[in-house]
Amino acid sequence: MKARLLALAAVLVLLPTGCGGNSEDAYCAALKSDQTIFADDGTGVALITNLPKLLKLEQKSPDDLDDEWQTFTTSLESLRDAIKAAGLKPSDFVDGKPPAGTSAAARTAIAQAADQLSDDDVVTAASGIEQQAKDVCKLQLGL
Repeated sequence: MKARLLALAAVLVLLPTGCGGNSEDAYCAALKSDQTIFADDGTGVALITNLPKLLKLEQKSPDDLDDEWQTFTTSLESLRDAIKAAGLKPSDFVDGKPPAGTSAAARTAIAQAADQLSDDDVVTAASGIEQQAKDVCKLQLGL
């Protein structure tokens, strides 16, 4: 009976980790291979350029980072959408500024979306992603 309880306990311990596999290892490996995509000049433009890769990392992230990743990528998607609605591409920006001739309305919409990147909830989310990368993956992302 005691052996059965030990076997059951072992199965229960291994189930959440995929029978011994570690999804955190896969996430950390993905973060490490894509670490350079986090480099940004503070405008968010470089992060938007790398948004498809960030969304893939979000899918690989541990469950306890779901909210953080969703908050972070949603704010980047808002900025991407504002840039796209203005008929621009992230590469059109120089030093975080839209090109000459961009309408005042488009500049305002882009600025408002960019300002979301510094909202407390987005900063907290980015800090959570960064802290987990540092503590678990031993990486500095630079968010």
